[in-house]
Amino acid sequence: MGEVRSEVGFWRAIGRLRLRDILSVENVASVILGAGLSAGLFALGTLGDRVQVASLYVGVAAALVAIVFAGVALVTSLLSDSYLRLLQASDAGVLGFLRPFMIAVGVQIATVLGAVGYAAVAKFIPICVEPWLFGALSVCFVASCLEVVVLMRSVFMHALLRTKFAQVLENERERRAGS
Repeated sequence: MGEVRSEVGFWRAIGRLRLRDILSVENVASVILGAGLSAGLFALGTLGDRVQVASLYVGVAAALVAIVFAGVALVTSLLSDSYLRLLQASDAGVLGFLRPFMIAVGVQIATVLGAVGYAAVAKFIPICVEPWLFGALSVCFVASCLEVVVLMRSVFMHALLRTKFAQVLENERERRAGS
């Protein structure tokens, strides 16, 4: 069981990312949007404004964790045995299908914990460090939101693959019935 546990962790999923996964449209957009939001709030707002926004991040990111967790539970419970065998036979295996969910939940939980921590200690953080922490938090928040798009793409791809797989199985049944 320990061997399986080490394969399904957040850090293992991060370690399996390829450069093109890291430089995805969603990740680049997260950096641009998060940094822009942070810079705007630093230029136009106060520390209290940034703390208030960080508090808003907590609720949204926590809701996203719940949605993603429920989504992965639903999706995995609906996978047929034959489709699981097909996934396992692929290069990425079943874990390749599940890793995006692990990454999304990990980023979302990091956002929740980071936002709670930031809101709790922001007034004690040196002024030269605080904008960078809020910036990193904002990038994580936007990434938390955009990870839902990544998961939807993954689920859609698997729906298409499952449809093709069902067609192959149907063709095979017809071929055997005709023989």
